[in-house]
Amino acid sequence: MSHVGSSLCDPSATKCVGVSAGQTDDGHVNPLWAIGLLLFAGGLLGMSPILVRLSGVSPDASAFWRVAIAAPLLCAAAFLVPARPVGPDTMPAPQKRRVVIAGWMVLAGVFFAADLIACHIAIELTTAGNAILLANLAPVIIGLLGLVGLARRPGRMFWIGLPFAGFGAWCLFRASDVGGGSIAGDAFGLLAAVFYAGYLIVIGRLRRYVGAAATMCGTTLVTAIVIGVFAAVRGDLTMPGDWTGWLALGGLGILVHALGQGLVSVGLKVVDEATGSMILLVQPFIATLLGAMVLGEVLNGWHMLGNIAVVLALLIATRARRRPA
Repeated sequence: MSHVGSSLCDPSATKCVGVSAGQTDDGHVNPLWAIGLLLFAGGLLGMSPILVRLSGVSPDASAFWRVAIAAPLLCAAAFLVPARPVGPDTMPAPQKRRVVIAGWMVLAGVFFAADLIACHIAIELTTAGNAILLANLAPVIIGLLGLVGLARRPGRMFWIGLPFAGFGAWCLFRASDVGGGSIAGDAFGLLAAVFYAGYLIVIGRLRRYVGAAATMCGTTLVTAIVIGVFAAVRGDLTMPGDWTGWLALGGLGILVHALGQGLVSVGLKVVDEATGSMILLVQPFIATLLGAMVLGEVLNGWHMLGNIAVVLALLIATRARRRPA
């Protein structure tokens, strides 16, 4: 799952040799090409609720197979991508640095595991659109955590977006209350946003020392271990009963988790975070549309009002100073 307003990419652009499709003559990715990548990535990420439902396994099991299938691909990418040079803010003592990196990596993996479990439970219980929209409130949660010193203190725009977020969440809960979903599922979607906010805060510290590819590989491995142990203890570590379930899990791990997240990282190397966040808002719309078409979910007026309010909140909360492409 990808969340609006977040990026695991290294902001420094890498110069390439030669010119190919999607590149400018100086080797950088063309901004229009990057926007196309982000739109495609948002479409892939928006498929996740449908694939979770079609997998035919429990939320714990679908979360485990999602990361277990993606892990080899992400680790292969980490092996092929050159390591990021050590920055000036990196701690000088190698031994201490390794301990700190390992600690942040494990904590990030635990937060991500909790996020995926909560999100997949939300997908199982409530509408696809509600689950994705509420889980994408992580930027708002980070702003609230900034008030108590756990993240960067929010600016003025955060306070403008906060009422929209609260009203939108209330509308989505109201939509479930009148029969368009599940209040318990909505609560798990909001809980997923809390866990993902913690994950992003930890990742921000980890990225001082480790590049994007290595970060995604390490945290995905930890996440797979944590979810696997959790599901095994609960007796939920099951496998699909037919090939359609395996196809759904394969799509979830390869298309959504590995390819979708990877394309987001590539696109956000070129497109600024504010614009990227707006583009990635396509994923809750894709999830809502597919939920109606594939799963037969019926939306009501509260869903529509909640969608509009949450999207406005996210556009405001993720507004950032634009950097040149």
